[in-house]
Amino acid sequence: MESLFLSKDEIAELTGYKLPAHQRRWLQDRGWVFERNATNRPIVGRDYARSRLCGAKQATPTPSPSSSTPRPNFGALTAR
Repeated sequence: MESLFLSKDEIAELTGYKLPAHQRRWLQDRGWVFERNATNRPIVGRDYARSRLCGAKQATPTPSPSSSTPRPNFGALTAR
């Protein structure tokens, strides 16, 4: 089964860099969405990478169901 995320070798091939700091800079400079793992390596979703590499201009990750849950507006509260 294929992983949900690109492997570190795939990220190195994509960016042309082996060092995570250089990989993150390459991804940021090109507007790629990624997360950092506990060792500060960039984590890129496989489906997102496929979308970007197929020519999608502004590929965005699918929002999780919890992101559509209404949240209270704490800014509306005032201290008396």
